[in-house]
Amino acid sequence: MEIKHIEEFEKFVNSEVKLAAKELESLEEGSRPHLQKLVYTNLVDRFDVMIDKTILDNCLEPLLLDESLSKLDSPVTESQVLKLLMDGGNVEDVVRARVRTVLSNGILRQRHSKKLSKVFELFRVEKVWNEPKVNDANGKILLTFKPQRKTVPASVCGYADWLYSRRNAIVHGGGTSNMLDNDVLQIEKTFKIKVVKTTKIKLGAINTTSNFYLDVLSLLKKNITKLS
Repeated sequence: MEIKHIEEFEKFVNSEVKLAAKELESLEEGSRPHLQKLVYTNLVDRFDVMIDKTILDNCLEPLLLDESLSKLDSPVTESQVLKLLMDGGNVEDVVRARVRTVLSNGILRQRHSKKLSKVFELFRVEKVWNEPKVNDANGKILLTFKPQRKTVPASVCGYADWLYSRRNAIVHGGGTSNMLDNDVLQIEKTFKIKVVKTTKIKLGAINTTSNFYLDVLSLLKKNITKLS
């Protein structure tokens, strides 16, 4: 299993993000909001990129390979098969490139939570879609958790989607602090909560998000030995 981008993201959080949070803490509160948004969006974007790259890096794992091949229905001529077989060393590269294309046009275009769910499935991590596990007060993932608020998804995938939706409010919200209507609709429909549409990124949000992402990485990495 390829985990290079998981390890790179972990290093990024533990060094750059935590350092940025400390530097922000030393500034006066009135001068922090814009910088806090920049750090937050960069953190969430980097996590999303890590998910994409981990899926693509492991595209020949049976789960992703079988799913991709099931979507291929274009006929192949006998001459194409023979040409491919004659250059035997190139077969895996050809398959890899084709599967990556299918994944890029398929799962990688789905919602953030769907992509993360696929990574969890790849690493055989269970009970992350609906089961309450995330303490939204600090971002930590627990064995079980009784939600204190009914406005934030408490499942791992749901909470990740909520964090990404807050990022969307900053990037695509046109200067407002409101979450996008489609994000609100999708989260409420999928995770059965009532979302507070107004969102504000404070310094604590960076630390909470960092805690959550590091716990996500721990869930993934602890199954690596089993899969090796």
